[in-house]
Amino acid sequence: MKERSLSVPERLRPLYEAAGEGAPMLLLYGEGARDAFVTEDYHRVDLSQALHDTLHAAGFERIVFFSIENMLTVRDASSRLGPAEEAPAVRPRRHPVGGPLGTVLLREPPRPERAEVRSVMTDVSAIRLMRSLMSKGDARTAMILERIEVIDAWLDGHRDLATALDSWLDGRMGAGNLCLLLFDNEELSQIERYAQSSRNLPGLRAAVRAERRRRGTPGRVEPPQEAELTRLVHRMHVSRGLAVADWATLSSLVRQMAAAGRTLREWEGRLRGLCDRRQPFEAATLREQNWIDGSMYSQRDVWDRLRDLQGLEPVRRHLENLRWQPPEGSEPVARHMVFTGNPGTGKTTVARLVGEIFLELGLLRRGHLVEAGRADLVGQYVGETAIKTEAVIDRALDGVLFIDEAYTLNDGEGTGGFGQEAIDVLLARMENDRRRLVVVVAGYGEPIREFLASNPGLESRFPKANFLDFPDYEPPTLASICRTFLDDRTLARTAAFDAALEKAVDRLYRQRTERFGNARAMRELADETAQRWALRVRDDRSSPLDPRDLPERWTFDPVPPPLAELLGPLNSLIGMRTLNESVRKTVLRIQHNQRRGRGEVPAPHLLFVGPPGTGKTTVARQIGRIFRELGLLSRGHVVEVDRADLVAGFIGQTAPLVRKRIEEARGGVLFIDEAYSLSPGGEAAGQDFGREAIDTLTREMENRRGQFSVIAAGYPAEMARFLAANSGLASRFGERIEFSGYEVAELVEILASMATAEGYTLSPQARTKSAAWLEAARWAPGFGNARTVRGLHEEMVARLAARCAEEPGADPNAFHEEDVPCAHR
Repeated sequence: MKERSLSVPERLRPLYEAAGEGAPMLLLYGEGARDAFVTEDYHRVDLSQALHDTLHAAGFERIVFFSIENMLTVRDASSRLGPAEEAPAVRPRRHPVGGPLGTVLLREPPRPERAEVRSVMTDVSAIRLMRSLMSKGDARTAMILERIEVIDAWLDGHRDLATALDSWLDGRMGAGNLCLLLFDNEELSQIERYAQSSRNLPGLRAAVRAERRRRGTPGRVEPPQEAELTRLVHRMHVSRGLAVADWATLSSLVRQMAAAGRTLREWEGRLRGLCDRRQPFEAATLREQNWIDGSMYSQRDVWDRLRDLQGLEPVRRHLENLRWQPPEGSEPVARHMVFTGNPGTGKTTVARLVGEIFLELGLLRRGHLVEAGRADLVGQYVGETAIKTEAVIDRALDGVLFIDEAYTLNDGEGTGGFGQEAIDVLLARMENDRRRLVVVVAGYGEPIREFLASNPGLESRFPKANFLDFPDYEPPTLASICRTFLDDRTLARTAAFDAALEKAVDRLYRQRTERFGNARAMRELADETAQRWALRVRDDRSSPLDPRDLPERWTFDPVPPPLAELLGPLNSLIGMRTLNESVRKTVLRIQHNQRRGRGEVPAPHLLFVGPPGTGKTTVARQIGRIFRELGLLSRGHVVEVDRADLVAGFIGQTAPLVRKRIEEARGGVLFIDEAYSLSPGGEAAGQDFGREAIDTLTREMENRRGQFSVIAAGYPAEMARFLAANSGLASRFGERIEFSGYEVAELVEILASMATAEGYTLSPQARTKSAAWLEAARWAPGFGNARTVRGLHEEMVARLAARCAEEPGADPNAFHEEDVPCAHR
């Protein structure tokens, strides 16, 4: 019979290349390290034969297997052990060998028939011969030690071999020979953990480090890929009559089989079972048996499912463009991604689709998703973090590693301090395994940006084009998602319920916080609604959903007070007649739009234009109250800020500062006094980052429309410069409200109201003298209207206090003429 030509299985080609380059020590591990192989010439070989063929093709003349059960064995007579064992006249014997090689029959070197021991030789002679073979250069020798964990324990009684083996781990055997260690472990990180506790092989740690440094970790034997599985199917079809239902779908099916990450032995057994049961080889059968991941692979094309993404148009376009990849150069392209956005916006779903897309394009071999957080990557003691992180990355190879809330890896107080070690390992693997790994970091936008900016090496690993922002879903999309959850429960819906649901979702959306859960919030709404329905209908399960089934906190529709009552506190303010009319018109427009019911009516952004001290801050507080009572804002509180609260002194700090203040104002009003100081030419122009503050504010006013209201205040001319600082800023403000300076009589009334509020009275003479003082002050530089009145009131209190000290009988609560300072022209 003609001998089969040697063929190196694809999965052992990295091992073949490393051995051919002269590596003195190699490790063999991985899911495929206990597997069989189907070679390119359609032969099925076990691991021992595959290793023999691979190492022989790499130039090794003597290939020897060592195990505790059988000591030294060889695959064929050409791999002679030594003159003492050669006896050509005796027919070779065969015996079973177990371990990672599987249960196979290995041929022993010829020996006399009178030998009754199963092993080739005694422990002592085997050890002596091993050391001799590995030190000689008469023939290149590859020594394969299987089940090294068992051998390690056995070395307790064989210190001479332990010493020799540890020297081989350091590559000191010479003569171009190779020592190959076989492990039961699937991941290199497991071997690394084992090496730390090994008593007899301290050099194993160095061997693990050497393996990590080698390009592509050649010792890892992967599960079979598409080409090999295709050959297996053809082989089973010819040899056992496997019925392939549709040969046109074979390529798609074997791609899904490869993505499942199972060994060839497993697939061989499964296909043999199909043959025995006379079941066809088709997608339906494989899914029914749970042999391929039904959640990851749908009968629908991945591109069709991508187009179904709701509310993520920019993300969808980016992923669709991945289909059109340019040719790769000699250096692999980094495909790592950054996903920013609130929870429930589909980041995990999209990461899973990314894996499928890259699998479809042939850029990843499995395309599976591995999710990890800080607890999965960071250990509790020195050395554990690197091992944990390496293990997670090893599991994600040929797929997508999804790290949610990646910024938690930054070490903070009470975190244990090992987060940076995880980042360092991640950085190295993201670079070294670019062909086999896509890393997606995800989380809230600002923390993710700060996380990446804190480490230039980390930020550089993610192409700028792959930064994808996941916006909160709009109310129509959210309502659609909620209906999907309800339909999944087979609950009937009425038109009245759908209308009430949309209204409830709209209210929930407008009152959302920074931790809004989007699709998760809709799942919770659907769950609570279904529970309320069940309690209402009890046994009448045919009854449809009713608006009453929606949670009351989202359906309660507060009726705003009458307009006169709504504006009453504002009308009571002194000197606000013209301004109150502007506010009244604004409120009427809002109420009119609400009555029309044509979509969301967001709280508008306002401009307050006028000199200081004219009540802008006071009116802003009233606006917050009015918007809350109209249902536009959930809280109606006012956050007062100026330039110092928004502009930082260093690059990169201003935008986060602006976003922080906006977050504080969520559900209320952000009141920016003297807003013009942010614009170029304003205070400290040329030495600050005011433009960055304006640009960030402009962007967030649109992105968070309806979540808060901005009121920007300042002088007319300066505010025009503020609006010109960004081309889109002016369009963000829906209303402009003018504040004019007070008349003298109005200023006196303000003074009287301040005095009354603190329990003072104002004599007629004091009023007259105050009017004269205020008339003069109006023409003085820096006049501040009500602010100046406040200053006058404080001066009068001081003068009254001094007078009462000199006149014990004076009334301490009454302002007289002498308590008012004289006017200065």
